[in-house]
Amino acid sequence: MNSLSEDFIQLVDLPDELILIIMNKVKPKVLLLCSIITIGNNRLEKLALDMCHSIDLTFDYFESPNQFIIPRFYTHVMPCIINNIQSLTLSIQHIPNMITFVERYCNGTLPNLTYLKIIIGRQNSMTGTPYTLDDCILTNIFNDDDLFFPESIHLTHIRITLFKFEHCICLLNQLGSQLCSFAVNVMFVSASDAGIFSKIKSISCPNLKRLTMISFRSIIDYENLFLPVLQRLSNVEYLILLLAIEFKRNTPKHFIDGFDLDKDIISYMPHLCQFHFHIRSILPNASHVEIDTIRQTFMKQQQPVDCAIDYFNNNHGQCQIYSLPFIGTRLDFVSNRFPLFDTNKTFSMVTKLLLFDDIQPFESAFFESVSRTLPHLKTLDIMNELEQQEKIETTTNNLEFTHLTTLILFDIHLDYAEQLLCRSHLPSLIELAIDSNILLKIIAQDQQQAKGNCSRIGTLLTSHPFYHSIDTLRNFFPRDSYVQHPKE
Repeated sequence: MNSLSEDFIQLVDLPDELILIIMNKVKPKVLLLCSIITIGNNRLEKLALDMCHSIDLTFDYFESPNQFIIPRFYTHVMPCIINNIQSLTLSIQHIPNMITFVERYCNGTLPNLTYLKIIIGRQNSMTGTPYTLDDCILTNIFNDDDLFFPESIHLTHIRITLFKFEHCICLLNQLGSQLCSFAVNVMFVSASDAGIFSKIKSISCPNLKRLTMISFRSIIDYENLFLPVLQRLSNVEYLILLLAIEFKRNTPKHFIDGFDLDKDIISYMPHLCQFHFHIRSILPNASHVEIDTIRQTFMKQQQPVDCAIDYFNNNHGQCQIYSLPFIGTRLDFVSNRFPLFDTNKTFSMVTKLLLFDDIQPFESAFFESVSRTLPHLKTLDIMNELEQQEKIETTTNNLEFTHLTTLILFDIHLDYAEQLLCRSHLPSLIELAIDSNILLKIIAQDQQQAKGNCSRIGTLLTSHPFYHSIDTLRNFFPRDSYVQHPKE
C-alpha cells in the first residue's frame, strides 16, 4: 500500500474531474476501493464512494493475482458502501461470503440492490476467461422453507443460471411480484416433482417486462412444464427464447413453427412488442417436411424469420427456426446442409459451434469456410466419425482460428484431429477434450504444428485416463500440472 499512498500525494493536487478519470481507468474497481477507502483522505474517499453503485467481483478467479484484496474488501470497503450498491456481479464462490456479510451487517439484505448477476463456472488463471467444459451450475438451492435470495423489495433485475427448471419456478414464486427483468439459463427442463405443477399456477409477475429464457439441453417437458410458465407471464414486452426442444412418444409429431409460437406464446402476451428467438426442435422418426412449409407459418410475423431443416441417419430430424437478425452466439448440431455460410453473414457473431453429421464428412473446404465465416469462434465441438474424402488436395492447408479457446474432439474420425491440430493455427487454444486413442496417434506423428497448438493447453480432458502414457503426454504438453484426467 505504500507506493499507492505516494501516488495519492500527487492525486490530491488534481481537480476532481481528472481524479475521476484516473479512477475509472483502474481495473478492477475493487482494487481502487481497497486502496483508497479508510486511508484517511476524505476527499478521495468521497470520490471513490460516488463510484460504488456497481460492484463486480468476478476478477477473483482461481489463482487470480488480485485474490489478496478480497478479505480487505469485506472488512474495510463493504461496510462503507452498503447503501450505495445498486448492481452486484458475483462469481458463484462469492455467494456464501456475501450472504454472511449481509446477514451480519445489514439485516440480510443490501437495501438499494436492484440488479444481481451471478457468473457460473471457473476461470482460466492466465486469461480470466470462463472455462466451458465443466461449468458449475446452481443446484438444489430452493426448498419450501428457505429463500435463496434474502427478501428485498429492491431486487428487480436477475440474471442467473440454474440446474433445474423447477428452481426457476420457485424463484418466480418467491420474487416474481417485484421483478422487472429476468434472464435465466436452465440446464434441464423436465418435471421430477409432480408438486411443481401446482406452483406454476401461483406465479405472478405483474411488473416483468423483459424476459430471456435459455436452455440448450433438450427440453423434455415443453408443453406440460415450460409453456405453462411462459403463459403466466402476460405482461412481458421484450422476449428472448434460445431453446432446444425434444419431442418424444406422447407429444405432437411436428416441428415447432410459426403457428405454434402464435398459439402457445404470443397470444398469451398481449403487450409483446419485441420477440427474438432461436428454437431447435428435434423429432424421432421425423416425416419429411419442405422448408417452405415451415416458412409459410411465419407469414403473420412482423419481423424477418428463417429456418433450416435437417434429417440424419440416426432416424432423427431437426428444425431450427430463428428471428433475424440472428441474436444467438451458439449453434448446435450443424451439418453440411445447414446454411452456415450464407451471403448475409447471418451467423457471423457465433462463438460456440457444435458440428454433427452422420451422412457426410466435414471436408477441409468446410473448415476453411468456418474460419472465414465465424471470426469470433471460441468453442468448437465436432461429432463426425466419417473419413474425409478430399485429403490429398489439402495436406498443405494451414487454417487459422484466431480466437478458438476450446476444442472438443471426442466422437470423431482421426482426420478431424489432424485437420484442426496439425493443419490449423490455434494461437488461443487453452482447452482440449479428445478421444484418447486419437490423441496418441497425433502425438506419435510428432508434428510441429500440433506441438505448437498444444503448447498453451491449460486443461486436457481425455476419454480414458492415461495411466501408462502420462510421460508421453507430459512431453507433448509441457505444462504437465495442467493435464487433467476425468475419473473412471
